[in-house]
Amino acid sequence: MKEVYALIWRSHEPDETFKPEEFQARIPRLMEWLRALQAGGNLVGCGGGGFEDKPGGLTLLLAESIERARELSSGSPMNEIGSTEIFLWDVFYANLTVLENHDKLTS
Repeated sequence: MKEVYALIWRSHEPDETFKPEEFQARIPRLMEWLRALQAGGNLVGCGGGGFEDKPGGLTLLLAESIERARELSSGSPMNEIGSTEIFLWDVFYANLTVLENHDKLTS
């Protein structure tokens, strides 16, 4: 049975020394990775933002095991400039109707 895992990515660099151009340079590969997750039926949702002092993001995915979640997570190019923690994510409710960026994954 597949379960939902939260991949929480955080930059190695704090906001003061973070280089946005390094992040932006990885966006094409990030989108490829997200498209592959979606095509494989593994992507639940994703988004970016930041933590108190570091840029970051969240990807929710479906996987058969924590080992598979780690394997899928390893494909993110953002791991080159940050690290990803993986949590088993108990979903009690989801209303995924916010889809204004969906075309970026399907194009």
